Amino acid sequence: MPDIYFDEADDASDLVKALQAEGYETSLRAEAFAGDDDAEDKAWTLAVTPFDDRVVEMVDVYGGWMPGDERLPVDGEAAELPDAPRRRKRPDLG
Repeated sequence: MPDIYFDEADDASDLVKALQAEGYETSLRAEAFAGDDDAEDKAWTLAVTPFDDRVVEMVDVYGGWMPGDERLPVDGEAAELPDAPRRRKRPDLG
């Protein structure tokens, strides 16, 4: 079962409550990023049993993400990228 990650503890907590109300078992923990010294900068990792399509639907609604998931968030759209690199003018040095 894949872990579900959140940047915000409140989002993770809200999903935990919703999942538990539907009878899922959950385990939420704070996880530091590899090489990160900042104690405040942690991801919230959620494990859910059983892990099924309903869980995936709810992850999208509550703002979580899973490694390898390339789908767009429910309320998001792909960002428009420029067609070519921007060119910056160099200031006159003379």
